[in-house]
Parts: sequence; structure tokens; C-alpha cells
Amino acid sequence: MYSPSSNVTIDDLVIDNAALYESIRKSFTRDPFDHYVNGICGLFICFLGIISNALSFSILIRRTMRLSTYVYLAGLCLSDFTACFFLIPGYILYAYPINIPDYELPRTYTYTQIIIITAAISTTARVLSVWLCVAFTIDRWIMICRPFDGPIYCTMKAARRVTFIIYIVGLFYALPLMFEYEPHEETVLTELPLEDHNKNFYRYKLSNLGKNSIFRWIYVLINALAVYVIPLTTIIILNRKLLLSIRLLERRSAEYNAPLPTKQGITIMLLATTIMLLVFRSPSAVISVMWLISAKMFINEKSPFRLRKFHSIANLFATLNAATTFIMFIIYGTKFRSEFTNVYCFCLNKIKTNENKNKQKQEQEEKQQMKRLISNDSIQNQQLINNHIKNQSNKIFRQETIQSNDNTTITTPTTTRNSFPLFKILKSQRRKRQFSPEQESDSQNHINNNMNNEQEHNQVRNIENENHSNDNQRKSITVGVSYDDCLKRLINCR
Repeated sequence: MYSPSSNVTIDDLVIDNAALYESIRKSFTRDPFDHYVNGICGLFICFLGIISNALSFSILIRRTMRLSTYVYLAGLCLSDFTACFFLIPGYILYAYPINIPDYELPRTYTYTQIIIITAAISTTARVLSVWLCVAFTIDRWIMICRPFDGPIYCTMKAARRVTFIIYIVGLFYALPLMFEYEPHEETVLTELPLEDHNKNFYRYKLSNLGKNSIFRWIYVLINALAVYVIPLTTIIILNRKLLLSIRLLERRSAEYNAPLPTKQGITIMLLATTIMLLVFRSPSAVISVMWLISAKMFINEKSPFRLRKFHSIANLFATLNAATTFIMFIIYGTKFRSEFTNVYCFCLNKIKTNENKNKQKQEQEEKQQMKRLISNDSIQNQQLINNHIKNQSNKIFRQETIQSNDNTTITTPTTTRNSFPLFKILKSQRRKRQFSPEQESDSQNHINNNMNNEQEHNQVRNIENENHSNDNQRKSITVGVSYDDCLKRLINCR
């Protein structure tokens, strides 16, 4: 059976440039760990550190914060701000979308040189943070444990000098790091059949100075001892002494019922800051000690993958430490917190004052409404009372009028009956003038006495009726008196 020839030559192969480019592009995909850890998280922490340290620095340099410790803290905020700011160019490359290959990133010569310089500055700034923590720990140890030497050494002038010296030493530390690496063109990528074949890609690699073994040994030794081992050990020892002194002061204050010193809060704030530094810088200290023990891992350009991951996490923790010192100042620094709220929380203060004003207005309006309601209720109650009194008085008046009418009906017949013989006597005197003038005068006196007795009797009766109604009694009295007066007048006329 005939079969076609299976021999295939190179000339028979057809190369698809698009498929080849896509396969090469997929082979240069970036590590997701670098994208999320060094890119996304790193940028977020850097921006947080820039804002927080800028706010803290503006508070610590105010005239009200006149203390040597605040000078060191201001220098610490400045170094942390510098570290976070100059780490951004390196983190931007890692923050690009992960589907973009490494050779498509903006790795130009200028940008690579910027990354080298900014990395050296940020590394130096993190070293300055450690040294400044040692400086203010010593400052507080002198103030607490050597109180007689505190006014001599723990002054603002001395703190400014020490901070300035630390920054000068940091410049000498940063200068060699700027020449440790140099931009290097990637020849492997330019030889591939890419779309933009004329584009040059650069990475930073060790320079001749960086490859020098003497420089590497000196740098590893300084970085391990002067940056991590000696400073962190000093901080641990002095913090232990500070804690013991604080406990002793608390016991004495409890025994003698005396208040703690006012500057005790500053010591607690510094203890919290240094403890946080020890926690977040311990991974970097472990790496530096590992490099000191086995320098080959550090000298080699390509370290193991796990070590590179651990190194990235250590750098991220150091950046997080630089960004979160502000939190310790806010939590434990009472004076710092009060100054911060007075300066930057004016909007909140205005809102609170407006709310308080509105509450006061509402309370005043409620009080006025209550007063109005009370006044209206009192008026209504007074009206009700007056109406009740009027009704009661009307009832009493009606009852008394009825009683007075009854009394008048009772009194008038008696008076008429009693007075009827008098009229008879008068008539008889008119008809018969048989009596002498003396007898007539006696009879007249007798009549007057009877009239007076009747008046007294009527007055007593009217006084008894006054307990029920004064008005009706007065009427009845006037009626009775007027009747008696009429009788008197008749008699006198006679």
C-alpha cells in the first residue's frame, strides 16, 4: 500500500508570528504574590503613611509641644514619611494588572535609575527610624530613671542636635547604596521577535561596587549590627527598665494615695511605639542575621524563591510600621490627641457646636412651650375655679333668696300682728282724746321701747342669716329697718 512520505523539512514549517508572540507573552507572566503584596498592599500602606505622618509632623512641631521627646518624634515622622514616599515608584511597577507581561512595563533607563535612587533613600529612612527610636528611648530613660540628669541632657536643644546628627549619619549610609545598583539592558528580550523590536528594556543589577566582596561584607556587617542587633537590644533593655520604674511609681502612688506624674502618658506612648517597632522590624532583623551568617545568599544576584518572598514580607512589615506610628500617638498620647482634635477636627467641632446650639434652641423652645402650656392651664384652671365659684355663689344666692323670701313672709305677718294694736291705739287716740299729755308721753315711750326691742330682735335674726348670704341678709335688714323707720315717722307725725 502506498503511503505519503513522512519526512518534513524546515522549509515545510510555517511559523505563525502571532501565535509565537502570544506563547512568548504568556511565558513572561508575573508572579501574583509580587502583584498583591508588593503592588496593591504596598501602595495602600504607602499612601496611608504619607497622610498620617504628614499630619503627625505638623502637630509635633507646634509651639505647644515643647518637649525633647516631641522633637525626636517629629524626626521619626519625617523619616517615616520619606520612607513611604520614596517606595511608591518601585511599588507602581508591581501594581500594574497581572495580565500585562513583565517586558511591557515602563522599564526605561530613566525610570530604572529613579527606582535605584528612591530605593536607597527609603532604605536609609527606615534605618533612621530605628536610630531615632533608640534616641527617644534613651531620652525617656534618663527622664524617668535619672531624674536629676534629665534637665541637663533632656532639653529641646540637645534633642535637635541629636536628630540632626542622626540625619547626617544617614546621608553617609545612603551614598553607597545609590551606587550599589545600575540599570542593565535586557538583551534576551530584545532578541525576540516582538511587535516593538526597537524598544529597550532595563532592570537594575549589581554594579561593580555592589559586586565587590569587601563592600558586601562591610555592608552586611553594618546592616546587621548597627541597624538591627545593637539598636533593638538597646530598646529592649531600656524598655524593661522603664516598665519596672512605671510599676514602682504606680505602687508608691497607690500606697501614699498620690497621683501619678503628668508626663507618665508620654512614656507609655513611647513604649507602645517602640514595642510596635520591635514587632514589625523583627522579620528584617532575622534576614539581616541570616545574611551575616551565610553571606552567599546575599551576595548572589538570584536568591532562593522562598527567601525572596520572606524578604518581600519583611519589607512590607517595615513599611507598615512606618505608616502606623500615628495610631500609637492617637491612642496613648493625650496631649497629641487634644492638639490634633483642636487643629484638624475643627469641622467636627463646628458640627458639634451647631448640634449643641440646636439642642439648646430646642430645649429653650420646649421650655417656652411648657411655660405657655402651664400658663394656659393655669388660666383655664383659674377660669374653671371662677366659674365654679360663680355657680356655687349663684346656688347659694338662690337658696338664700328663697330663704329670705320665706323669712320676709314669716316676719311681715308678725310685725303686722305686733304692730296692729298700735294702729288701734292710734285710732283710739284720734277718736278719743281722754288721756293726759303725761300718759300720752308714757305710752309713746312704751311704744318706742317696743320698737327698739323689735329692731334688736330683727338685727339678731339678720346676723344669723348672714352666715348663709350677706347680700340677702342686708336686703332683709334694710327692709326691716325701713319698715321700723316708717312706724317711727308715723308716730312722730302723730
